[in-house]
Amino acid sequence: MAAASASGRSVSAMSETAGQSTQTGMGPGGNDPRYVICVDYGTTFTGVGWILTEGRTPSLADIQIIQHWGGNIEAKVPSVFTYSANSGQKWGYDIGNSAYVIRWTKLRLEVPKRLNALQSMKHMAEEARMLNLEPQGRRAEIPRHLVKTSVDIVTDYLREVINHVRGEIENTRDARELQQFPIDIVITHPAVWDDRAKNLTFRAVMSAFRSVFQDIQVKPGYIRLATESEACAQYTLQAARAEGMVGAQQLRVGECFIVVDAGGGTVDLVSYRIDQMTPEFKITKITPVSGGRFGATRIDNCFLHEFLEARLGPANYNRLLSMEGASERHGGANHNVLKLGEQLMLERFEIIKREFEGRTPDGRAGKDMVLDLPPSIGRNNTDDDQRRGIRGGQLTVTCEDMEMMFQECVDGIKGLIEKQLVLIDQKQLVVRTIFLSGGFSKNKYLFKCIQDLARSRRFELLGGGDDCWTAVAKGGVLLGLGLGCKVPRAVVPCPYNFGVVISKTFALYDHRPDQRYRDSLDHVERAHEHVEWVVSKGDLIKYDEPTEKTVKLVRKLTQVGSRAGRVTLIVSAADEPERFSPSDTSRREVGIDFDLANLPPDIYRQVARTVTNPRTKKTYETLQMQLEISLSQDRADIALVCGNTVDMMGRISNRGFLLRSAEPILFPGIAR
Repeated sequence: MAAASASGRSVSAMSETAGQSTQTGMGPGGNDPRYVICVDYGTTFTGVGWILTEGRTPSLADIQIIQHWGGNIEAKVPSVFTYSANSGQKWGYDIGNSAYVIRWTKLRLEVPKRLNALQSMKHMAEEARMLNLEPQGRRAEIPRHLVKTSVDIVTDYLREVINHVRGEIENTRDARELQQFPIDIVITHPAVWDDRAKNLTFRAVMSAFRSVFQDIQVKPGYIRLATESEACAQYTLQAARAEGMVGAQQLRVGECFIVVDAGGGTVDLVSYRIDQMTPEFKITKITPVSGGRFGATRIDNCFLHEFLEARLGPANYNRLLSMEGASERHGGANHNVLKLGEQLMLERFEIIKREFEGRTPDGRAGKDMVLDLPPSIGRNNTDDDQRRGIRGGQLTVTCEDMEMMFQECVDGIKGLIEKQLVLIDQKQLVVRTIFLSGGFSKNKYLFKCIQDLARSRRFELLGGGDDCWTAVAKGGVLLGLGLGCKVPRAVVPCPYNFGVVISKTFALYDHRPDQRYRDSLDHVERAHEHVEWVVSKGDLIKYDEPTEKTVKLVRKLTQVGSRAGRVTLIVSAADEPERFSPSDTSRREVGIDFDLANLPPDIYRQVARTVTNPRTKKTYETLQMQLEISLSQDRADIALVCGNTVDMMGRISNRGFLLRSAEPILFPGIAR
């Protein structure tokens, strides 16, 4: 089989040697010149750290953070994107309020809960009418975001980010150096992040790099994944010790510390034990990383969808949502797109949220704050408005209001810390310090609330310092270097697409007319040679455990016929395998023959069912099977199984009864 084609060897070729990675860090023999670029894609902001090692052991001060984003001197860039035609930017800063601004997309990458999925389908159906491209009188704009998936949006956004990063590196260094040295990529992700979200993030980052670096031909580098909490912990502690931060210097061998990475969408925690102070500082992770969606966006959602609606009242709230008037303004379907009025209010609330400090030490509430309302709202000075705190076009926000909006986040973060403390207690260890880092940690009210918990437990709470906002991006570079820590094992993209040939119910939108046929047993119209693609080229293959994919199959067998058959697997390295072309020389079929003659009777009774079709009057058996594809970094193992088996202890094994396994499919370019 031909190997997968690569566009941009500096990135795609990384998969060729990733399975051989034995790097342990920037120690003796591990300091060959190379680029390390860490992408910290966040819910609200994105940061990128990088370094060129230049053949020597680097220091913390050598790690660079992209500081200039489209004219704005900031350490991070907003994780927002638009497909609208407008006078501002289409990503990051200065998009403007006239555009459909898509935000918080990162939170859409995880597998949605059932209720959320149903709500997304409802919203999509409501917006589907806007996709009619026929002229219908006056139309302001076709909302392009409605036909984009979440991973499409993340990829398009990150392509702009990486393109900017390349420009900044070339402005800082000799541009020719990108042609000379390997490029390692470190991708950070939340501690509690499902496999789907990791895979989609991985695909988006790699697609962006391939697009931007496609003209560069260099030695292959490595691709690594790291949790945001571990990256944050590495940089926070090393920086605290380097700066001589009081508290960090007092840590002793055998004591533990907890790092809390409080970001815009998620809050992640991890705990470490001090193993050695000199001559080399060594720590060991002692608890599983944990986290939850208790970041600053939860406060934003509370403000937009609970506080504003309750305080403004139905009339004013409806005016806020319909500020565009005659110009069309549509929703986000399954994306987070705010109405113009919501965008304006959120921007104004951001200042109040960032500066909120809570009560004074003696428990007195701070002074009330005010939000300017749009001109069409709160100008009538009615008794109802005054009772709601609306006067002269301004909305009063009290200390109690802010505490209410912060409460869920504060309680959630405290709960996560308490869980870490219990896990440490179970190991008979002692916590001395908590490091609070991440962008959300800059909030004085949050710090004060966590400080109260720290004092009650008699340990010290330390802030992440001036670098707390960029600790994850810098820590990701540290992990990529192995500077004072262990390098994460490399991961690779899958080089092939894997699909299974099945007879699927015929649909005009999915099949060619010549595929249609009528099943003689149940009289249902089906499609010949339909391929159900279950693994895509470029999917993430982890280093620590196989990636498992399962396809459930149902085969119909006549009682008088043979109980043997074949399942066909399609393997292809094409970028668009569903559009089969004779020029796709990588495509091949793998036939997996099975015979049920020797199947144990108890297993056969589990998976076979006799059916008499009421329409055709024909009797046949349906057999339930599943095809299992197990992907490791150098091969794919294929097995056809059915039913459940019982072990010697009487426990049911979901592995089932093995009907047949195929020869493993070896991946090209991997040392075996």
